[in-house]
Amino acid sequence: MLLCGMSELDITPPLDSSMPGYFIDRKSTGVIDRLYAKALVVEQDGSTVAFVVLDTVLVPREVVESIRERVGQQTDIPSKRVMVSATHTHTGPPVSTTTFLKADEAYLQWLAIRAADAITLAYRSRRAARIGFGAGYEADIAFHRRFFMKDGTLLTNPGLRNPNVDRPAGPIDPQVGVVRIDDADGRPMGVVTNYAVHTDTVGGTEYCADFPGELSVVLKKALGEQTVSLFMMGASGNINHWDVFDGRPEAYTDQSRHYLKMGRILAGEVLKTREKIRTSDEAKVVERSSIVTLRYRQPTQEQIETAHANLANLPEDHVERKFAGELLEAARRGEGTTEAEIQTIAVGDLAIVGLPAEMFVEFGLQIKEDSPYGLTLINELCNGIVGTYVCTRESYRLGGYEPRITASNRLQEETGDLFVERALHQLDEMKAEGEC
Repeated sequence: MLLCGMSELDITPPLDSSMPGYFIDRKSTGVIDRLYAKALVVEQDGSTVAFVVLDTVLVPREVVESIRERVGQQTDIPSKRVMVSATHTHTGPPVSTTTFLKADEAYLQWLAIRAADAITLAYRSRRAARIGFGAGYEADIAFHRRFFMKDGTLLTNPGLRNPNVDRPAGPIDPQVGVVRIDDADGRPMGVVTNYAVHTDTVGGTEYCADFPGELSVVLKKALGEQTVSLFMMGASGNINHWDVFDGRPEAYTDQSRHYLKMGRILAGEVLKTREKIRTSDEAKVVERSSIVTLRYRQPTQEQIETAHANLANLPEDHVERKFAGELLEAARRGEGTTEAEIQTIAVGDLAIVGLPAEMFVEFGLQIKEDSPYGLTLINELCNGIVGTYVCTRESYRLGGYEPRITASNRLQEETGDLFVERALHQLDEMKAEGEC
């Protein structure tokens, strides 16, 4: 028998907290909408997995470990079978530490408790259920954000209608992954949505869950207030919402309006796809996780000298001065390695791949194409963060914003390929086990 449980708990922090996401220390001044920890527990024949998604820009590894430990104490779910991810909202809680802002340790401790409790509530409320999956298509709200310019250079976010833009440097992923969860009588319990576009459409200093928050509002109106909407961020390290070629500046001046528009467009596709999905009360649950060891890149002597000059000569609020401080901190930390967890979970012929970074879309597309499962979802910023961006090898030579070295963005160039190789190996293993 298939059992599912879902829950959501408020994780909105106090005002005047730092809001990570930009190269400044913003302090929160208000609340556009509340932030949540949202959980899904799936059990089939005693095999149980749990997912919790947080309205945060990232989830530190120590928070993931605290969540898993508390879940292990409060439930019968094995700690390693808990997948923790972030929606990546840039108008969220103080969870990140850089050279110019610090995470709120008291908030992180409370966040871990709330996230674990969301899973526990979902576990304790699990009941006979039906689950199914499908894929929609939405290509008009996501855009590649790296562009080749007419002079042969490459720029990230070159600006709307920039006459010097030649062409995008890569694709998007228009697939809208949808998982439908109903109770045994067909009443909606929740929906999991997977889509690849940066959750950075709001700006300002007020807490907001960005377009996944509006997606949840619309789904609740359509399916009932009891419906829990989990948003899993696809591979979107080089994808955002700016229509460089045809976007009208006035469409982006009211950022709050734009996040509403994106959430409603996505909700329409989710609802359409959901209604076509056939559900089942049987879905074998399988999980795999493993650790990949990664090396750190090092800045060149020329980059270090330029950073010292920028630090000495540029105004304190200049973005290149911020980059200089970050690069010098990376140099100070020096060589070394870190460990990244790659987690894969299958529910029937659905697979979810958890990767601990902002992944370039090309990697997500490759995993989906080569996966043995009927539908594969990429869940980035999952189970911690080992480095901000994981770029394609070519991108490191082309330049742009994403490959630049900072204290938290210095993983070896082969990282993406290593993640893809490990994820596909685990998917193949799970598929073989699931067919036994």
